[in-house]
Amino acid sequence: MIGVLMLEFWFNPTLSRTQKLLFLAVTILIAIGLYWFNPMPIGLVGLFLGVGVVFLICRFCKINITQNNPRHLLYRVFTWIPLALLCAIFFLKAPDHLLDWGIQGLAFMVISICICSPHMLKNK
Repeated sequence: MIGVLMLEFWFNPTLSRTQKLLFLAVTILIAIGLYWFNPMPIGLVGLFLGVGVVFLICRFCKINITQNNPRHLLYRVFTWIPLALLCAIFFLKAPDHLLDWGIQGLAFMVISICICSPHMLKNK
């Protein structure tokens, strides 16, 4: 849940472009450092990048289909789909390296979200 709340930083329209790019740069440095220390299999990296795209799709659906109404059942479903995918990947694909591959995977997920939503760099 913390990862999802952390990602709302990227979607906050009141923050400056510099802060968002600094956030992305720090995330890239963390991912590169952890990958250099203990590399994850490429297939697992792809799974985490895919979960980032699923997160974006679910966020889009929460905004446009449920109109950000937390009482709506679909709002809850769209909230839990990316979290369930993350838990499945963590505990099925990386149980022996849960801490280092988990953090590395979250970093790759955040990178994919930031790269696939560059329109968030614009200030409204």
